[in-house]
Order: sequence, then structure tokens, then C-alpha cells
Amino acid sequence: MTELAYPSGLQPSYGGPSLQAVRDLLDLRGVYRFRDLTVEGLAFHSGEVRPGTLFFAIPGHAHDGADFVDEAIKRGAVAVVAEKAMTVSVPVMVVDDVRDALAKVACYFYSNPSASLPVIGVTGTNGKTTVAHLIRHCLETDGKQAGLLGTIAYEYAGRRIPATTTTPDAVRVQGYLREMADRALHACVMEVSSHALTQSRVRGVDFKVGVFLNLTPEHLDYHKDMRSYANAKAELFRNLSGGGIACLNIDDPASEVMYAAMPDGVAVRTFGRHPEAHFRAENVRCSLDGSRFTLCMPHGKVDVNIPLVGEHNVDNAVAAAAAVHALGVSELTIATALEIAAPPRGRLELVGERHGTRVFVDYAHTPDALSKVCGAMRELGDGPLSVVFGCGGDRDKTKRPEMARIVGEIADKAYLTSDNPRSEDPEVILDDMAAGLNGVDGEFFRVSDRADAIERAVRGASAGETVLIAGKGHEAYQAVGDTVVPFDDVEVARAALDGGRRKDRRW
Repeated sequence: MTELAYPSGLQPSYGGPSLQAVRDLLDLRGVYRFRDLTVEGLAFHSGEVRPGTLFFAIPGHAHDGADFVDEAIKRGAVAVVAEKAMTVSVPVMVVDDVRDALAKVACYFYSNPSASLPVIGVTGTNGKTTVAHLIRHCLETDGKQAGLLGTIAYEYAGRRIPATTTTPDAVRVQGYLREMADRALHACVMEVSSHALTQSRVRGVDFKVGVFLNLTPEHLDYHKDMRSYANAKAELFRNLSGGGIACLNIDDPASEVMYAAMPDGVAVRTFGRHPEAHFRAENVRCSLDGSRFTLCMPHGKVDVNIPLVGEHNVDNAVAAAAAVHALGVSELTIATALEIAAPPRGRLELVGERHGTRVFVDYAHTPDALSKVCGAMRELGDGPLSVVFGCGGDRDKTKRPEMARIVGEIADKAYLTSDNPRSEDPEVILDDMAAGLNGVDGEFFRVSDRADAIERAVRGASAGETVLIAGKGHEAYQAVGDTVVPFDDVEVARAALDGGRRKDRRW
């Protein structure tokens, strides 16, 4: 069975719940042609339907699941959950919110796995991947097996499934958690996006620990304003149960929104630079080889030297320390683990060095993240700084000139290029970006072909120069029109360092 056809969890041979049990679970507005039967699987994409599947017709931004019901029935769907009645040959259950119904049924279908598996949810605009990676690393250093659901991949028990979204859909979330629980893992660390929270992907997950990192402008094309964005993040903390623990960034004002959303009985642990934080960093000293600081924890202080670059990664390490301490990991183990933690793929990853020129790849694709990583490279490097970056198509256009201005004010040379242009003309995106460079001094290059931009920046770098390639990080593709073109910043940069040139399609 393929990964898409049967994402995870309960095998068909074991049987599943009855449709009557599903009916009893949901608040229904109507039921048509009902008959009881066994539900063997759940799907909301018609291409994933197999015989015995309960199909959820989710209305989306681009497509309405109701338009694919006939195809789902042809593929073997035995019943449909929808937001409107429809004339089909199988039972139809009508609900107010199909996404919410899917989350409830998925949790029930997989027997509520988070009830027996501690789940740590990490949310925030920037740093989720690094913090989740560090949490998992600390848990494993403590001898605990931990799964990971995040932006780069979904990993557990020797499996590694490349991620398509930061937080998977409700069926996969519950299915993966079920497998982790069945394999007796000690915990799961999950990156939780604001989209996932508003789309009920993690509804029904009993989070043991919720971690809030920061809130900066992002996804405003979706959330419309910062208040709505903050409220979306707060949903994670609103659903913490009594006995849960919230780890909040004391330095970010949006933590007040998270705190206000929490129910009674949730404990709070703070992290940050404020002297009253339960976990904080002091005496921070950073270089391009790593970061040294004093990690202050409830029972003492310890000097640590981590192989992660930049003060923002010091903050990420402190956040991870707070989260794993909440799960009972000792302070000594935390310090030991952080000292041997490697950065995750594409997060200020050192691609290579030639004649004193260092090339880094980073995922920074928001104004705040780009400002922090560019600032770190500017401060820590001994020579000039060149930055290659772009802005995604069909996404928030307001951040394009702001990101260009940030790079223009910090870097010596800025290469404006493509980054997943999708349906937009790359040159139009570059026009929007270039508007932010008006009145800014520096060398600016407009190169829509991303491979060409990377090669120019790397090959044109002088001895001692730092080259930062920002925006895509771990991603190994470019989304162009309706196609996905293989593309890897690390691969292109490494070839440029070695004097070679990519021969495949260029973007």
C-alpha cells in the first residue's frame, strides 16, 4: 500500500469503527440513505480513497471536495461527510464543519493515540523546525525514543517521510501518532502551524507541552491581520488540558495572548533573555563556528558551547531546554545534548568554504527571520556579505519590499531572484521586491534564474566574504506555474564552490 493510499495506522484487516459509531460521534444537520457498515479508512482527497473509505468533502480555497464525491464513490467510498445534502448512492452525513468532523473521526478511528503518548507542540512564526529538532535531540540523548512531525520530514521508528506541509492533515496526524504509541515511543514533537490550527488538523490531539516562540508578520494574506494570526496560534494553548505545561517566550508580547487563552490548571514556564525568565541565556558570544553562552535554568547555571550559529539559535536552544525540562529531562542532560546538537537541514547550514569564502543556506523567508540571519552573518563575518534571496509567488505581497529593504540595508551585495514563483511572473515579483531598495545604498543584482544568481554570488565572492542563500533551506524544488522543478540550493552552491555548473533545468 502506498503512503498516500494508506497514510498510517490501523490496518484494514483489523477492521474499523461502524458508521453508526461515527454518526453518534458527530453533530449532524442531516442524514441521508443511512445504513450501518464498517469504515476501513478515512480520506478527504479522492485520489486516496480505497474500498471501505469514509470520504470527507472539504470545501477548499481552490477546489470543493463536493465536486469529487462521484469519483470517490467510484474508487470505493462507502459513505460521505459533507456540508450540504447531495444525491448519491451511499449514505451522506451533513455537518456544519467538515474539517472539524474529520478531526473528530480521525481521533476516534485511531483510538485517541495522544492519550498515551506525550505530544509537544511547537508554534511561532520563526524557529519551529530548529526548536523541534533540538527538543527531539535532547529527548533522545536522555534515552527516550521520540517521533517528529515537522517542516522537513515526518520521522519515527526508523521511518522518514518527506513533509509536504509543516503539520500534516488530521488523518495523518492521528495515524502517525497511533503508530508511535503502538511502537511504545516516549514522545512526539510536532511543529504546529497557524494554518493547521485554524483548519482543525490537530483538533483532538492532547498536547502535554505547548511551546510559543514568537509572532512576526507572516501569512497575512491568509489571516488578514496580526490579531487574527495571534488568535490562531493561541488555539494550541486554548486546548491544553489540565496538567499540561505552556512554555512561553517572555520577551514576545504575543505570549500574553497565549497565556490568556489557557484554561485553568496549565502550568507556565518562561524562557527568553528577561532576567525573570525560568530559562534564559547570559554572556552570549557567537561566531561563525557556533555559539557560547551561560544557560540559566531553575536549579543552576552551566556554560555551553553549541554548534549553531547566531543569537537567534541561542534563543532556540533556550526554548528547547524549557520544553524538555517540562518532560523531566535533567538540566545536566540538557546541557550535554545541546553541545552535541547539529543544526537541522537548511538552517544556517554551512555548504562549504573556499579561499576564506563561506557559503551558508538558510530557510529564512519572513522579514523577521531574514533580518536576524542577515544580522548574524553581518556581525560574525570578517569580510563582505552577499545575500541571495527571493519572495514566493501567490503569497503575501506586502513583505516583498520589506524583505528587500532589510537585505539592502545589511548586506554589501543583494541578489534578488526567484523563490517558488508559482503562478506569478517572476519579473513582477522582482519589481515588488526592488521597490524596497529605493534610497538604499549597496550593490543590487536582479537575476530571476535562481541557479544563475547563486552561481554569480558564490563565484564572485572575494576572500573572506560570507555568502548567504536564503529562503528555501531544505526544500529541493522550485514551484513554477503548475509544475514542481527539482532544485536544491545546497547542490547548486556546492557545485559553484567546486567550479562546476548545473546542467539541468535552471530556475
